[in-house]
Amino acid sequence: MGSLTDKVAVITGGASGIGRATSLVLSHEGAKIVIADVQAESSEEVASEIRNQNADVLTVTVDVTQPQSVQAMVQEILKNYGRIDILVNIVGGSLPKAVLEMSDADWDRSIDLNLKSAFLCCRAVLPIMVEQHYGKIVNFSSAQAFSGSATRASYTAAKAGIVGFSKSLALEVMPHGINVNVVAPGLVETRRIRAMFSDDEWEKVTATRPMGRAVFPEEIARAVLFLVQDTQASISGLTVHVNGGALMI
Repeated sequence: MGSLTDKVAVITGGASGIGRATSLVLSHEGAKIVIADVQAESSEEVASEIRNQNADVLTVTVDVTQPQSVQAMVQEILKNYGRIDILVNIVGGSLPKAVLEMSDADWDRSIDLNLKSAFLCCRAVLPIMVEQHYGKIVNFSSAQAFSGSATRASYTAAKAGIVGFSKSLALEVMPHGINVNVVAPGLVETRRIRAMFSDDEWEKVTATRPMGRAVFPEEIARAVLFLVQDTQASISGLTVHVNGGALMI
């Protein structure tokens, strides 16, 4: 019996990188996993890995920046499982662009993807969690929200917004037995991030880290696991930094 046996866990962005690792780690602890992602094919690949562990998994193709798509996702989950216990909002991303070169559409896209998506998903699952008098929500910020990042102003603004949003939401819903926390990763060695660097560039970047390497996705996933277990019922409104000592707050 795992620590999450029979809990229904929704992982947005669960088809790759940190989302894939989180889906696998929570599944190993007994959770029924919902991989909520816009990438249907990649979602099925991760689902196959989970099924190979004899675990329960559902894939839902969703655009978490669109309210109607999010509501359809929730209805599909309820049809299959009847409840939602855990929501992990991992979807996000950035494209470097200086503020002077940034269009209104560039700004809106970043805010929608990194901040509005979490709001939409939280708002959609909260009625269910309130009725259950139980729920665990983990929203994803970034170390860059605390350090700043040249050419990523819209991304850092959105990720800083995640922290404020999550603190306020935590206060709203704690009387209903719901915990809301944040994970803020640093440099993580996912396939997508690694592809942005040549071998030499990656060696130079990781050599400057206190650990001498980037963080592994599984390490982020285990931070999520810590926050969603019932033994952590008194932790809410917290931001957990997982960056190998690169940023200490």
